[in-house]
Amino acid sequence: MAKDQDNNAGEPLSDYGQPLTFEKVWKMFQETDKKFQETDKKFQKTDKKFQETDKKMQETDRKIDKLARLYGGVSENSRDVAEEFFRRGLEARQVLFGIPYDQVARLEKKTRKLQGEYDIVLYNGEYMIVIEVKYKLHPDDVEDFIHRKLPVFKPLFPEYGDKKIIGGVAAMSVPTDSYELAEKNGLLVLTQSGENISVMNPQDFIVKEF
Repeated sequence: MAKDQDNNAGEPLSDYGQPLTFEKVWKMFQETDKKFQETDKKFQKTDKKFQETDKKMQETDRKIDKLARLYGGVSENSRDVAEEFFRRGLEARQVLFGIPYDQVARLEKKTRKLQGEYDIVLYNGEYMIVIEVKYKLHPDDVEDFIHRKLPVFKPLFPEYGDKKIIGGVAAMSVPTDSYELAEKNGLLVLTQSGENISVMNPQDFIVKEF
């Protein structure tokens, strides 16, 4: 009998041309339900994997945040160590690159329009040597000091408007590219030499007045 023909009882036919009995229909439902359960089980496993992945990502984010805080603290401490080293070393001297001075200070000021922090400032009657201190000197540090910090020194401290300003950078570690950039722009470059401060510029170097 063809599938598209009705049988005598008017019952639906199976793929094999036989009437679908209750048992056959029930078996089909059971098989379909079993497949649904297997699919649901796979979805549950997939969801579990997503949850585990999300948990790992959250743990990774926490570790990154912790490292960032730790690195920030280490970086800040390193700079403090460098600043203390150069301040004490300069306090023990009275001349830097042939320029005498009698005061060593740290200046900081903020107005409505400007603000600036200057790690070490050396004074005398005619000159002021303004020094930026880093633990390791990067070219970006030199650029920032030249183009952002030094230009606003006199506007922030108009009482020193009659002084000749000389710029300098100091670091425990000074890579070659940083030194060359600083020297090119007329800055003094100081670094550590054992327990002492060493001036990297050659003796015939001409400092720039800002």
